[in-house]
Amino acid sequence: MKTNSIIFLTLALLIPIIAGCGKTEDASTKKNPGDKYIAYYFHPTARCESCINLENYIKEIVETKYAREGFRFKEINIDETENEHFKKDFDLKFSSVIIRSLKNNKWKNLDSVWSYTEDKEKFMKYADREISDFIISN
Repeated sequence: MKTNSIIFLTLALLIPIIAGCGKTEDASTKKNPGDKYIAYYFHPTARCESCINLENYIKEIVETKYAREGFRFKEINIDETENEHFKKDFDLKFSSVIIRSLKNNKWKNLDSVWSYTEDKEKFMKYADREISDFIISN
């Protein structure tokens, strides 16, 4: 009888652990309380000054203006093996800024960001307009 109790207790403790094995959550989609949107900056390992400007600009506007709207900034190196799927997921050809709704999984590529990498003020106006429109439509 005592042996059966030990076996039962052991199984009761191990089954939830075993059931959870193999389940991994993609770090890019881990949700923090209050998150509604993610602004991704996808880039390869090698980056130029314009690429770094893109990252700094989008991070700044998201963290200073849109964090209270539920936006979170996420930088992802698409050359890393675990991130290569994003190339296909978002049809990426080069460094890109993608905004995504966590509610309905809709997303938008801010494909004109490259026009403003050397002009922070114009970049901020463009990104602000695109993010505002995206929030309204989602």
